[in-house]
Amino acid sequence: MSRPRPRPRRIVLASMATTVAMGQQGYEAHLAEALTRVAGTGWEVRTCRVRSLRSRAPGERRLPLQAVGSLPPHAGRWIGRAAYGRATVVHRLDLRIPPPAAPEVLTVHDLAPLRFADEGRLPRNWQASVRGAAAVVVPSAFTAAELEEITGVRAVVITHAHDPELVGAAPLGDDALATLGISRPYVLHAGGATERKNLAALADAWAMVRAERIDATLVLCGPPDTRRDGHFATLPGTVRPGRLDRPTLVGLLRGAGLVVVPSTYEGFGLPVLEALTAGVPVVASDRGSLPEVVGDAGLLVEPTGPGLAEGILATLADPEGAAARAARGRARARERSWDDVAADHLDLYRRVAG
Repeated sequence: MSRPRPRPRRIVLASMATTVAMGQQGYEAHLAEALTRVAGTGWEVRTCRVRSLRSRAPGERRLPLQAVGSLPPHAGRWIGRAAYGRATVVHRLDLRIPPPAAPEVLTVHDLAPLRFADEGRLPRNWQASVRGAAAVVVPSAFTAAELEEITGVRAVVITHAHDPELVGAAPLGDDALATLGISRPYVLHAGGATERKNLAALADAWAMVRAERIDATLVLCGPPDTRRDGHFATLPGTVRPGRLDRPTLVGLLRGAGLVVVPSTYEGFGLPVLEALTAGVPVVASDRGSLPEVVGDAGLLVEPTGPGLAEGILATLADPEGAAARAARGRARARERSWDDVAADHLDLYRRVAG
């Protein structure tokens, strides 16, 4: 009689359900897809999106998340056991959802809520939660150092990979740009408007840029926000098209003269990686994790009005130098695929599962 085939080990990717996909949700989706490709027959990959009792976001489990966030980790694990089901390893992708009873890998993208009042709040017992995980994943050495300083936990750095849809994507044509009120050359900023995004300094910089380059346009993508409006509504040469669908944003990125990332704090800096992948020159702040992501493939500047203006003007004035940096960035970004990222995670799951 033949022996029954062993049951595959199960990985559950547990995340927070959301109605609007941002950078974190992109990471979660790419990781799930790549793990399914590389895991092989010995592993089964499942996802579990947790939503609050009132949330309209699609998901598999509803939980009283506010109450769960105040529970000690050992009590939260009883809820996690019921929410995530049978698992060899649970990879919890958000601190706001309960920890599992199974061996856990936990991703921490950044600790911005500790630094900035407008970045939300971490759960009350987040440090105990981090210390209770079998392994913690972070996207940069910067975040790893910050996490270790605060919690004493040494994290595993697994950086993100490039988005394949940016490779070979076509820039928006003149008609599409005109519909958005945009003319070339344009500088692109795509992201939020919270304090750490440093839009006040970018507004100061843009006034200096326009004094020398009246032909240039600054395009600021993102959902409507009174803070962004307050900085740029009356500033000449700026366009705020709002939140764009992904194909439009990709086309806009591909045609940009440069991407500017003025943030004073980033746990990784996805807009930088997207610009490098698309072969677009980058001017970025020399703060947080951004120097790690940029390397020698862009200009790193002080996150002040004069510093940002100098970097933007230098890039616009030297297309050959900008193109050379962009070529280095394209090669740098495309060295790492999501299959590589998934393989690194799978190695970690094997160690955690034993």
